[in-house]
Amino acid sequence: MQKFKALIKEELSGWKPFDIIWLVTVCAVITTVTLLTSNAEAFGRSHPTLSPTAVKACVVCSIIAAIIGVINVVLGGKGKLSNYFFGVISACLMIYINLTVKNFGIMLVSVYNLVMQFVGFRAWSKNMNATTHEVKKIHMKKGQRWMYAAILAVATVVLGFIMRQVGDAHPFIDAFVTSAQVLAMILMVSMFAEQWWLWIVINIASIYLFLTSREVTLALALMYMVYFVNSIIMCVKWEREACENDKIIETSK
Repeated sequence: MQKFKALIKEELSGWKPFDIIWLVTVCAVITTVTLLTSNAEAFGRSHPTLSPTAVKACVVCSIIAAIIGVINVVLGGKGKLSNYFFGVISACLMIYINLTVKNFGIMLVSVYNLVMQFVGFRAWSKNMNATTHEVKKIHMKKGQRWMYAAILAVATVVLGFIMRQVGDAHPFIDAFVTSAQVLAMILMVSMFAEQWWLWIVINIASIYLFLTSREVTLALALMYMVYFVNSIIMCVKWEREACENDKIIETSK
């Protein structure tokens, strides 16, 4: 119980007015827009094999996933451990939604993301800054950047051909988003600031992917638009703090 109370206290510490305003604003926008744009009837017509109950469940999950996903990504950008709690819920909802709309790649990466929530929580809990109550941010080495870029390129091409063979709606875009999200989660768990540059590109691709998918995913496209703005804000934040930590690491050698 004491550890739980200490965790809650730490999660509530270090918040600035801008952080609170941003979190409340994006949640309010996503909630309002998704409620106004979700269309169960249109989704039902697009998926005639689904029962009315299944259609309603998918629409509701889409709305909840959009809201929970935004909270998750804002807390993650803030460097708070609690982001992983919301990440578990978001990953479960995304598995169900993408299975329904046949975005198989993102569905599989959502399963991976679910596992990584637990890995990330363990890694971050050991590297929290006692002053800011946020995770410590660092940069990867130059050689690592080229290595990960090459892996991402190869994975996108190979997975894209596989996705095309199984009838994926957008094989190569889906393959890129899938591969990049796998890599971005590794960078996130490793506390690398470079993850946010990758998230910016992922969010752009995801916006296109969901806008060209069926009606229920409009809410998710809007979610990724908020992700895109958030990724830019957090990229600036993480780059600044990572540079400061890099200097500390260099002077301690």
